[in-house]
Amino acid sequence: MTTAFHVLVVDDEPALREICEEALSGAGHAVTLASNGQDALSKLGTNGFDLVISDLRMPDMNGQDLLSQIRKRQLDVDFLVMTGYGTTETAVDIMKNGAADYIAKPFDIKHLLLRVRSILEQRRSRKEQEKLSAVVRMLGLSKRLGTQLNHVAVVDEFLIHLRENFSPDAICLLLPEMLERGPNLMQGRLLETNEVLRVFVTKLCNRILQHGKSYLLDHFTLQQSSFNAALFPGGFPYSVMAVPLDLPQKRIGVITLVRDKENPLYCEQDLQLLGVFASHTASALQNSHLYSRLRTMNQDVIRSFAQAVELKDYYTRGHSERVAEYACRLGRTLGLGSKELDRLHIAGMLHDIGKIGIPDHILNKPGALTDDEYENMKRHSSMGRDILGQVGAMNDVTEIIYHHHERMDGQGYPDGLAGDAVPFMARIICLVDSYEAMTSNRAYRQSLPLDKVMYALDRGAGTQWDKELTATWMSIVEQEQPGFSPQ
Repeated sequence: MTTAFHVLVVDDEPALREICEEALSGAGHAVTLASNGQDALSKLGTNGFDLVISDLRMPDMNGQDLLSQIRKRQLDVDFLVMTGYGTTETAVDIMKNGAADYIAKPFDIKHLLLRVRSILEQRRSRKEQEKLSAVVRMLGLSKRLGTQLNHVAVVDEFLIHLRENFSPDAICLLLPEMLERGPNLMQGRLLETNEVLRVFVTKLCNRILQHGKSYLLDHFTLQQSSFNAALFPGGFPYSVMAVPLDLPQKRIGVITLVRDKENPLYCEQDLQLLGVFASHTASALQNSHLYSRLRTMNQDVIRSFAQAVELKDYYTRGHSERVAEYACRLGRTLGLGSKELDRLHIAGMLHDIGKIGIPDHILNKPGALTDDEYENMKRHSSMGRDILGQVGAMNDVTEIIYHHHERMDGQGYPDGLAGDAVPFMARIICLVDSYEAMTSNRAYRQSLPLDKVMYALDRGAGTQWDKELTATWMSIVEQEQPGFSPQ
């Protein structure tokens, strides 16, 4: 028969204990027996019980004191009182202190089983609600972590959820290979002002980092642990829980939460939920690390592409990086998000990639291009799209590159788009590309003075370039050139 719940029967009468054991076992429960409150308390510390059925009057520790100790230690177990005649008022009082129900002696065993079934069904329902709540909180963390693409943001999000879900007075996060401010991150007055506690928590984290075991420590359990309780001669007025941050092949850190004596003790359920949070965060940290490496590699590849173009033309060295920088500067002023800024940066770096296919004698010609040479040069937009079109991840960038020479008046290329038909991102690249070209030396001319550049931008606003974007960019330039004053 499948075991439904684990029940502890506490009574100093051996015959009654045996009767209860037989009846409860027959109902499918696992049953443990104890002869008094002290015996029961020692067994409660080592086993996960669902229900305690206890007499009130017992030697060494009575039922009322047993319940007080259970509540003081915040053990997650329900309590059913068995009481003799004449003690009903006491039984009611003990229910006010946290007991689920009481049953008067002598009782019919069927009556006992009905009371037990009622209590345990309520417990089952309560546990299901708690699990649902834990799942909701876990999903909230998982969703937020999934939006973070670097380990600093993942750590910050993790700390926010720890404070919201566990209300710690202090936090210690050990991430030896990831925290830029050092291997340990400590927050909270307790750890900032208490050197002994700080040393204790540091040693706890190092032990977990080495061995991987989770800990739930308070003034009840510290004495039973292998930690040195002598560090706290006046007692251990804290509740501490600590779990490892594990990946399948590696342990990357430890998280420890601390509460002082003014707040409730952490319980096993808290420890289990913290373990789930730690697991999700470890995975998110690994993903952010891989994303960072992939992003760095992609940036290196993109930079290499841009440099391949610039090697063909000495005068355009650094042009692509400056266009990317200007585009992002304008994008930030416009309030674009991180994804849009990433697209702008990549498009700026690669907007001239098609020039790889343009003959050197055209790229480096010191004078004006002939009509045929200009038509050949115009092919670089289409060639850029063809080159990057082989990379599926670049689809949202190729459109920008293909259209970055369109004009608002429809006189641009390659498609002669006009007005709002020109993609917004392409309008940005077109504007800052022209600005960079005018302010840099070229094979066919020297850079233009800033006042002439600003005059050209103003004249071309609304025809060559987007009018509002041009006004915004000119404002940025004026702010960054304090000595400049328009003529």
